[in-house]
Amino acid sequence: MGRCKAEFSGCPRGGYFQTVWLDHPLRTTNVYIFIPMRYLLEWSLLQPKQIAELRLYGMVRHLLDLRMKRRDIDERKRIDFERKYMTRRFMADGIEAVAEVGSLIWITLQIISRSQPIGQFIYVQQVVSRTMGGASGFVTQLSTIDEDIANLFDYEEFMQLSERSGGTKRISSVPEEIVFDDVSFHYHTREDVDVLKNISLTIKRNQHIAIVGENGAGKSTFIKLLGGLYHPTKGHVLLDGVDVIEYNISDWHKLLAVLQQDFIQYGFATAQDNVLFGNVEKSDPGMLAKSIEDAEAKAFTDKLPKKLDTYINNWMEDDEVNKGIDLSGGQWQRLALARNFYRDAPVIILDEPTSAIDALAEARIFDRLFKEKDKTIITISHRLTTVEKADVIYMFEDGAIVESGTHQSLTNKKGKYYKMFKAQLRDSDKKEDTK
Repeated sequence: MGRCKAEFSGCPRGGYFQTVWLDHPLRTTNVYIFIPMRYLLEWSLLQPKQIAELRLYGMVRHLLDLRMKRRDIDERKRIDFERKYMTRRFMADGIEAVAEVGSLIWITLQIISRSQPIGQFIYVQQVVSRTMGGASGFVTQLSTIDEDIANLFDYEEFMQLSERSGGTKRISSVPEEIVFDDVSFHYHTREDVDVLKNISLTIKRNQHIAIVGENGAGKSTFIKLLGGLYHPTKGHVLLDGVDVIEYNISDWHKLLAVLQQDFIQYGFATAQDNVLFGNVEKSDPGMLAKSIEDAEAKAFTDKLPKKLDTYINNWMEDDEVNKGIDLSGGQWQRLALARNFYRDAPVIILDEPTSAIDALAEARIFDRLFKEKDKTIITISHRLTTVEKADVIYMFEDGAIVESGTHQSLTNKKGKYYKMFKAQLRDSDKKEDTK
């Protein structure tokens, strides 16, 4: 996959292959879309949020020069490609001109000899012109047939993928337990490398779970499998003993409130809409206010020019021509948390939910969250103050669970969990001593 015309783009070094993931019950595959590098450079230069760093690092001139270099390479290859077919094009144009002029001379002589009426001149001229135009179009189509055939191969390969239809069973109530039964998973691009290896664990209803581990340990992939976005390449994810594949996936998603690291920022919407998008099927002003307060977002939303009705992107304007306001990373994260809370789902999944929020606000958020005993909470975090509140902690390393237990039991064990949080444990002990 990922075929492209090297003459124009310098493929593959002249661009970038964007991976589009396609999930279906049997495996996860991908389709590659080739994007010329200069287009990505232009995109980077035009993003408002990147301007500050580009200027501070002196990257603007460098990227402009790099874009110009890539443009010159692309144009040079395009010209070389055109030169290859220039002789043939001139020959085709010459034949077309000779045919048209010859036919006009012939009909003119016929008219002079009174063999044809004068009106035939226009008729012949139109017929020849349209015939030549059709022939030229046909030749043009032939010149691009190689690209069309390459696209056709990609299309056929895409159409041969199994269609993800999901199961037919309906979920009538919140599952009492979620079980990972010897689950392994690898991406289609690296079938020899398991991102998750033989994961077995049970999450009881209303239990509070923490997933910890170094970056790249497989924690976020675990969340995607839990949410039914990916399916295991080995083993099963079970809801009350039934494989999640057998359920209508929409039913399962309605029970989940997931906040990922790369959450969506709806820049075209107001602050209020950014929260309401957590559940577009309901409108609950009371729940809206509670969600914003629980996410520690009320303080800054109250200071916005039009409070919750303020657009949170300075490229947007309201009906009164008031420009929107840009938010900081921490403010965006609080709005995303509020959106998660507004969904009011029985299973809450948080992947690094407070990485841009100060420690005191984070502590208050999770104190309130863990007091709710009627929700199953699964969180990924590197902060001890969040992790230690969990009922069970699972330590991931290289895609496998290497330790599990409560915060106290894992600390006393002085194993991998203790080593990971050693510095934070010392800071916590110092704070206790100063009280």
